[in-house]
Amino acid sequence: MTGVNPYLKIQVETASPVEHVIMLYDKTILLLKEAEEAIKNGDVKTKVEAILKADKILRVLNSSLDMERGGEIAKNLREIYNFVINALVIVNSKNDLKMLSDIIEILSTLKEGWEGIKNKV
Repeated sequence: MTGVNPYLKIQVETASPVEHVIMLYDKTILLLKEAEEAIKNGDVKTKVEAILKADKILRVLNSSLDMERGGEIAKNLREIYNFVINALVIVNSKNDLKMLSDIIEILSTLKEGWEGIKNKV
């Protein structure tokens, strides 16, 4: 496979499920910060590409929730993911930097939560 960072490949292959989730949050937050810069610079193509990639990751996170065993936590995460996915449509269409900043904050808080339980599961 060409173009794949060998360090990243090893990191992904050896990560725990929780670490995979944290990596997905990291990538989503990075993409949304790219979108933020693109909006500020009037770069529509980069903004759209970054938001679409972030959307795909969020849909993966959403679809991976175990609603039977995840209980209230899975239910709450589903609501948050659905809210964020819908909010990204608004960000994309209206270049709403405040909403984008709020989304990044929400995802950063969730990521911190996953980091907090990483060594406990």
